[in-house]
Amino acid sequence: MIVKKGMLLMMTAAVSMLVTAGEAKIVKPADVAGKQIEWCMVGDSITWAGYGDYFRKYLLEEIPQLAFLGTHTARLGYSHAGEGGNGTVKVLARIDDPLRIPDSRYYHLLIGVNDSGAAKSAEQVDSVARGTADRIQQIIEKMLAKPRTEKVFLGTIMPCCPDNKATDELKQRYVYRDAAAAATNVILRKEVPARFGDKVVLIEYEKPLRARADWQRIIRLHPIPEGYKVIAGIAAAVIRPAVTPENRPMAKFGVEVTNLWQAETGLSTPLLPGWYVLSFRAKQPVDGQISLTLRSFSGQTYQFPFSKDFKLKAQAGERVYVEFYTGAEAIDYTQAAMEIANLNGSIEDVMIEKMRPTRRGSRYGTGTFIDAESEMSLGEKLVPLP
Repeated sequence: MIVKKGMLLMMTAAVSMLVTAGEAKIVKPADVAGKQIEWCMVGDSITWAGYGDYFRKYLLEEIPQLAFLGTHTARLGYSHAGEGGNGTVKVLARIDDPLRIPDSRYYHLLIGVNDSGAAKSAEQVDSVARGTADRIQQIIEKMLAKPRTEKVFLGTIMPCCPDNKATDELKQRYVYRDAAAAATNVILRKEVPARFGDKVVLIEYEKPLRARADWQRIIRLHPIPEGYKVIAGIAAAVIRPAVTPENRPMAKFGVEVTNLWQAETGLSTPLLPGWYVLSFRAKQPVDGQISLTLRSFSGQTYQFPFSKDFKLKAQAGERVYVEFYTGAEAIDYTQAAMEIANLNGSIEDVMIEKMRPTRRGSRYGTGTFIDAESEMSLGEKLVPLP
């Protein structure tokens, strides 16, 4: 077994503390199997990048029944459907693609701060806000049209500010950006309840955050963990009375896993930006290790290719795993199929999968299958064994 950075998190990934009436109860996956609340978080880098997974971590501490759905994961291994740099136009472009936004009972939508950046003057604030609010409502319509949607939880756009090192010009641009976001929220507060009724639940982030003297320190443009803890608390208070956990017996269960490696081609499927685990069985190590390069398929040209070298301790027959991060799309990564090159030794039973909260590899399988053998964590969608 390879010991990796962050292994200390693995001991706590599978349990959470539920505090009720002053008493703390440790909740385990078996306690929530068949009683979970599907929760798909759609948005931009605030949902996805940097410390974004702390949003889910703190939500899970508040509501351990949450089962995060999504097409990729962030740094703590929780699934989501956020994409860095997204505005409303890009969300609309992917909203009907199940490979980008899966069907879910409940959606959390937090989008619009990047749209607000289009306001470059005070005169542009109202028109930018109107367009952003219109497109957010189009997204909601499409979410509600999905076959299993019960409710959409719409977050008001949070206040934003640059860091202290920003130039005066950038600080002024943030004034207009923040004003456009606030103006968008004014429209949403009025129009969304009237248009969608109880199918859409508004989570008011802006007002309580802006009332805090420290919001610029903890929220900024991308919140720090302390900021995510605050907004998770705001969200949880709204979520609890508005959702219904599933209710079905589930004595035996596992987690659905997809092996993105295709042995017949020697390539993975194209990987969305995010965190993954590469694992394999060491067939014939060389001097107690396997070395290899995981890289973007060399048969194609990429604007931002991926390449990472690994030297992993291994014994013959041992299953070895290691996590990796692709980079952010259009910044330092282009969606790509991966290949293994420069292999020293021989390996078999290769897997590439979305990183799970344990940050370890699942049991080996091909295609999409249910893993009931590996450690399971709160926040993962638990499904019954066939």
